[in-house]
Amino acid sequence: MKTGHVRRLTTADTDDVLRMVELEGLDAVTLTWELTAGDDYVWVGLDSPTGGLGAVHRSMRWGDHLLLKGVFVDEPLRGSGAALELAFALREAARHGRYAGLAAWVEPHKPEAGLAHMLRLRATGPMIHRFDVPVPEDGPVIAAPAHSTGILAVDLPDSARPTPLVGDLLNGDSRTAVSWVLDRHRLVLSGFPLHCVSDLHLLISAAGPLARAQGATFMEFPVPAADMSATFTLAALKARRLSRTPVRLGRLDFDTDRHATDRRRKERSRA
Repeated sequence: MKTGHVRRLTTADTDDVLRMVELEGLDAVTLTWELTAGDDYVWVGLDSPTGGLGAVHRSMRWGDHLLLKGVFVDEPLRGSGAALELAFALREAARHGRYAGLAAWVEPHKPEAGLAHMLRLRATGPMIHRFDVPVPEDGPVIAAPAHSTGILAVDLPDSARPTPLVGDLLNGDSRTAVSWVLDRHRLVLSGFPLHCVSDLHLLISAAGPLARAQGATFMEFPVPAADMSATFTLAALKARRLSRTPVRLGRLDFDTDRHATDRRRKERSRA
């Protein structure tokens, strides 16, 4: 994939990427796996006039959307519009690929909010904080799925079935299912399908077999930023808050009617 001089990165770029990108859990093994995982992960970059990579953008399939996860720009290209060029290239790649749209976590008063506006991402769901908790090492394991994203159906007891604390931010059709993606060592969920965080153990139990099958050691989930009691409860449970300030999911859906029709067709075929 090329857009102008934006190019899809390959394993030949591993050393350059690791020189520029510092992310917890991203090493040569993980990066190589992402670069060779087809359209589950998409890394694009721009070459620097001084040689080597000058800017890279990492993204991944989350449900039916391409989730933008971070842009990194080297000194020679800062202020050049490289970040915007990479983001637009990813939007076009997603539009012409097998994606329903784009998604990104957006801090409303940070520079990425301007980028989200230019990409036409619309705010989806409430302001949230992202938390993660360790996945117990011991427990059942399922067969590893073929891809690094999918749908997790949570079988909840009747007592935990009222309105979810955070419904699926990518697809609100179900109250008991959420989209997931493997982001390095984290299994990232697109909602919190239980009514309150005191039932977190039920979610860990439901997602644990999948997380262990994927090699994930943590599970990430969203919680409404305005729910202070949930924040205090999670602090007591030793959950780690990943977002410094509240964020909101920005989303761009390319063809809502077409993808809704495709989804209904798939559901009928499974019935």
